Amino acid sequence: MRNPKPRAGTLAGLVLAAALVLGPSCRPQAGAERVVSDVDPLRAVIVLCPALDERRETFGLYADSPVLSLWYGDGIVAQHRAFSDLLRNRGVRVLALDELLDDAIANARRAGRLESALAEIFPEEFPRLRSEAARITAEAVLGRDPDLFFRYDEQGALAPLVPTSGAFLYTRDFAVSTPAGIIITNGRPKWREHEHRIGRFVFQYASALRAFPIAFDAEAAGVRCDGGDIIVKDERTLLMGLGNLSDREAAVQIARRLGLDVLGVAMPPVEGFAGVNMEIMHLDTVFNFVDRRKALTVPYLFLKRYAAGNPIVKYFQAIQARPAPEPGPGELDMRASLKRAIEAIPRVGWLTLFQAGSGEARDLGQKLGDYLLEQGYELIPVGGEIGALREDRYLDDRVLYELSLQAANVVQLGPGLVAAYAHNRHTNAALRARGVRVLAFEGKYLADGLGGPHCLTMPLSRRLRSGG
Repeated sequence: MRNPKPRAGTLAGLVLAAALVLGPSCRPQAGAERVVSDVDPLRAVIVLCPALDERRETFGLYADSPVLSLWYGDGIVAQHRAFSDLLRNRGVRVLALDELLDDAIANARRAGRLESALAEIFPEEFPRLRSEAARITAEAVLGRDPDLFFRYDEQGALAPLVPTSGAFLYTRDFAVSTPAGIIITNGRPKWREHEHRIGRFVFQYASALRAFPIAFDAEAAGVRCDGGDIIVKDERTLLMGLGNLSDREAAVQIARRLGLDVLGVAMPPVEGFAGVNMEIMHLDTVFNFVDRRKALTVPYLFLKRYAAGNPIVKYFQAIQARPAPEPGPGELDMRASLKRAIEAIPRVGWLTLFQAGSGEARDLGQKLGDYLLEQGYELIPVGGEIGALREDRYLDDRVLYELSLQAANVVQLGPGLVAAYAHNRHTNAALRARGVRVLAFEGKYLADGLGGPHCLTMPLSRRLRSGG
């Protein structure tokens, strides 16, 4: 889930619609398009460029507690286009989601299946939307048709025929390409529920995606997971953040259906959702592979030696100890939010292995960073090296600051080559010092939605080391 600032609202449940019935565990045929490692050279990717006619102040309209927030039209569009150009200039095939969606709509319409597909994507809106089926386009499905958006019910309440998300540009979340095929996800927030349904529709009907079979549909399986929590380590192993926006049961089902080991990484528990759940949202917001044996992360979260006496926890405790008045009506309760972070941070990073085929779970008793160090990985710290800085200043000025601006959320263009936001200069310098090439681009508007370059891409395929 990617959210704007201000941050408000709670997570809503999702009512399952009619879903794709899946068969047993399957793997694609030899030579099929796939991703077997997140650091292999990026070959094809799905992106969704925001449009100038996105609704400006309706983000969160479908949350439990709707909020209004400014949308940075020209700036966010320009930054996303620059990012797409960067990918193309590196030889990456960039597929626009809106173009794939238009093709899928045309194919479904010719097959006489468009209305049934719309009923699955928008089950609550479809009774009113049905009469408009003949004029449905990608722009309409994406909530960009103002005539379908500015509709009102009998009480005068705004009642768009097509809901908007505002976070769909972070295309990583609706699907993940794995060694065993495509995972269609199923996020927790109600206001994003149509994203994975649109994604399923596109993979079912778009001509350009015929080589990408759906291997697992989380909504059909009755589990919750987001694409930002799933990272492909190698052809046998997925990493998966668990507890915040992805369920433990999702890891069990994926290991069982896809025949892959799933290495579950504990994230902040979703119960009592607070600020820490936003900063440590998905696994890819705090961790990413950047080379064959290098990873970018926050060691304070992922090394066992920090489990007790964690410097981030100590710093938050010091802030919490300051005298402060009670929050006024509508104000954020910082004390409660800090208390939540203090309790949650020591629980982050612990590993559970879900066995391929059976889904049987085994706690490993170690954290992700220690596990990777044993395998010969080098950990590169978000915020760069501490150097001569005091630890409190290092945390405040560099680690927590750049983490909140998506410093860990880089997208891998190949081994030792990443695209990253230019404003995270200390993290980028640390990557370069460790031999990782960084293609930096301006992304402050994009980062404000709590998503980074990794979030902005749904990698379809990467060039296999064996030449696939």
